[in-house]
Amino acid sequence: GVWYYPEEDPHYDQEGIASWYGDPFHGRTTANGETYDMNELTAAHKTLPMPVYVRVTNLENGRSLVLRVNDRGPFVSGRIIDVSRRAAQLLDFQQAGTTHVRVQVVDQETELTYAELGGQPVVPDETLVIAPAPSVQLTEYEISGERFVQIGAYSDADNAFVVSNALTDVGEVQVHRVTNDDGALYRVRLGPYASEDAAEVVLRDVAMRGYPEAVIVVDQ
Repeated sequence: GVWYYPEEDPHYDQEGIASWYGDPFHGRTTANGETYDMNELTAAHKTLPMPVYVRVTNLENGRSLVLRVNDRGPFVSGRIIDVSRRAAQLLDFQQAGTTHVRVQVVDQETELTYAELGGQPVVPDETLVIAPAPSVQLTEYEISGERFVQIGAYSDADNAFVVSNALTDVGEVQVHRVTNDDGALYRVRLGPYASEDAAEVVLRDVAMRGYPEAVIVVDQ
C-alpha cells in the first residue's frame, strides 16, 4: 500500500491528469464525513487539507472552475485530482473521462467568495468587509422587463458585495435591494442583456467560475 500524508500548501500549483467520479459513489460518505453529491462542484485530492478550494483548469480547452476538496483520491497512478461529474461536465471532459489539468490552491479572498454555508458565501468575523467596487451599485429593485443573469440573493449585503466584486470583470454587476415580510435581500445580477443568447454566454461563463446555480431572469 501507499501512504499519503495531508499537508497545507497555500502555493500548491501542479499539472497532471484529472478524472471524475459519479454514480457508484453518489450518496456515499466522503473522507471528511460529508455526503458525496456528484452534482456539486467538489473534488478529491490525495494530500491537500479538507476543506480547501482549488482552481482546476482544463489545459485542453482553457475552461476553469473553483472546486471544494472534500474527499481523498484519485488512487490511480498518474492522476492528481478526481472531480465530481458536474465539474467534469462544466470542464468539458465527461465523455473523455480524463484530461490534462492545472490545479492551484486559491488565495483566501477567492476562497471567501466561493465558500458556502446554507447556500450563502461566508465572510468570517475577523475578515474586513470588502467595500463595493466602483462599478457595483446598490439600488432599490425596479421592474424593467430586461434580461439579467442572477448569481444569487443574499440576506447580508456584505456577502452580496463579496460576490459582486469577484465578477466585475465579467460585465456590469448590480446589487439590488428587495424587501419582503422577512426583511431585505440583496440580489447580485449581471446585465441587462439584449437577447437570450447573450445572457446564455454569460451564464456559461459564471457557471465555469463556480456559480452553477446562476439563472437567467426577466423582470416582468
